[in-house]
Amino acid sequence: MFKSRGLNILFIIMILVIIGTVVAYFMLSSYAQGKTDIQNPSINEIVQDLTVSTGEITTNIQGDHFIKVEFNIQVSNRDAKNELMERSFQVKNAVIYTVSGMTPQDLQDQKGIANLEDQVENRINGFLESGHVTHVYTTEKIVQ
Repeated sequence: MFKSRGLNILFIIMILVIIGTVVAYFMLSSYAQGKTDIQNPSINEIVQDLTVSTGEITTNIQGDHFIKVEFNIQVSNRDAKNELMERSFQVKNAVIYTVSGMTPQDLQDQKGIANLEDQVENRINGFLESGHVTHVYTTEKIVQ
């Protein structure tokens, strides 16, 4: 190639650095794509890619009453959904801790449900690392 051996080695090193940089760029950009928050998702993206159901959660609340609730939790990206599914036990724990301190009167009106959803969202955001909760939807609530 070149007459000088040192120049040949330098040229090979430069080519390897360029190839390594290109490979690293594509690897990091594909990795970051899963962590990117989805802006203005369609309803299909929300349902399929960004929402996790808690399933029915039944527990007692103050005053010898009990509550059966179910939530759909919407998150900001696909990685957060996967993490939330893996942390389902922590989600259920957050819901139980939140409702156990409430009375039936706290949960009767729209303001009470909105307060419950906000508290659940804040608790889950406290341990979620891959993204954040964008909305908590109450899909079932029975207080007896």
